[in-house]
Amino acid sequence: MILDKSTTRERDSLHRRFADRIEANPSLSRRLVSYQGNKDVPGLRWLKYKEGFSANLVEGLLGLTDAQSLLDPFAGSGTAPLTAGSMGISSTGIEIMPVGILLARSISAASNGVQCADFLEAAGELVKSLETDQYNLGMKFPHIPITKHAFPENTEQDIAKAREFLSGVTDNSLNTILTLACMSVLEEVSFTRKDGQFLRWDPQSGRDVKPKLHKGILPTLSEALRRRVGEIADDFGALKVKYGGTSPSLVEGSSLEQLQELPDKSFDAVVTSPPYANRYDYTRTYALELAYLGYDAEQIKHLRQVLLSATVENKSKRDQLKREYSEVVRVQKAFEMADGQAALQEALASLRLDIKNLSNRNVIDLVENYFTEMALVIVELGRLVSPGGHVFMVNDNVRYHGEEVPVDLILSDFAEQCGFRCESIWMLNRGKGNSSQQMGRFGRRELRKCVYHWRMSDG
Repeated sequence: MILDKSTTRERDSLHRRFADRIEANPSLSRRLVSYQGNKDVPGLRWLKYKEGFSANLVEGLLGLTDAQSLLDPFAGSGTAPLTAGSMGISSTGIEIMPVGILLARSISAASNGVQCADFLEAAGELVKSLETDQYNLGMKFPHIPITKHAFPENTEQDIAKAREFLSGVTDNSLNTILTLACMSVLEEVSFTRKDGQFLRWDPQSGRDVKPKLHKGILPTLSEALRRRVGEIADDFGALKVKYGGTSPSLVEGSSLEQLQELPDKSFDAVVTSPPYANRYDYTRTYALELAYLGYDAEQIKHLRQVLLSATVENKSKRDQLKREYSEVVRVQKAFEMADGQAALQEALASLRLDIKNLSNRNVIDLVENYFTEMALVIVELGRLVSPGGHVFMVNDNVRYHGEEVPVDLILSDFAEQCGFRCESIWMLNRGKGNSSQQMGRFGRRELRKCVYHWRMSDG
């Protein structure tokens, strides 16, 4: 179905409204606005946590402000709150994925409290425990269907030994870092590799999967752990210098629940990158890590539902939010903003017109749910950010079945309804291409990859 040009009227109008604030920013790069920039950063390099942005980006953005307090409602591995702390700024990070929060807490623990000598002693005992022949069957990796056959049998046994050793480490901070060390090497010692939102599998696993992955001879858990322990130990000194004495507040949970607990006007800067509305399911990407941390299939399914809606499996949270939110008036405002946003509703209407041809009809619900929930997050930011305060947000636009959804413009419209002024929408010089499937049908057209800058009015 070829849509008439008139179906983009509202999106065109919204673009004209913000056109003078959309500009290419040559200082931005993919490395800067993604986790690639953290590959060599002490602490942040311990885990391949690909969702996020670099510490250098946070430093640059905060350098544009006089911020004394920072909030990141989608903190990931804690890059923003940790970096803010290193700059003498009090900070709070909220993160629902236990994988990210574990890394952030490990970095904070290594920076404040745990001594390198104590870590090395305990890590040495952990590695030594893998040399025994005995292991507790009850401590074996708690597989879920998506992770079965991920490890060779000798690695399964070593994981059981490591888990049993960790169960006896009573120092919480030390246990946190050691658990992170073990979790961080799971992919390396497995027959899997993260590929987008999926796990690719080596045929050595016995799984009949395509496309195939060839990892060769896998390291043992002991070999992988020794390397990671050395890397962590090497970083202790730098971490204590950079983050010592400035532990951020790290809150594990959903922003849709936790933001309402924070006091009004309590932050003068927000640096964040919410999940993108791109169908990525982070519970599948990090299935090995979540299972290792004790999440069974039902708990992972629940986690998927309480995450900010970004997949075709998410159900509407509207009824739940109306029931459970302490301030119904703020929820109602968010619903009204989403339902009344003309460009958003135009995109949804176009998708509904062509519903029979969509690769997955649930993308309509995905888009609607995503913006409903982001509207509530922005309503809360309007309450939490003090006069003159700044919000910096990294996000991508998306396209479904040829229909572009201008995430940057829609969210900036929400922000201006909540007392912010959209100062700039900084684009990367090179955008993101649409998928090969969409490219074949609708041609190549780059989507904006952006950093938004909103400022709260002084009044």
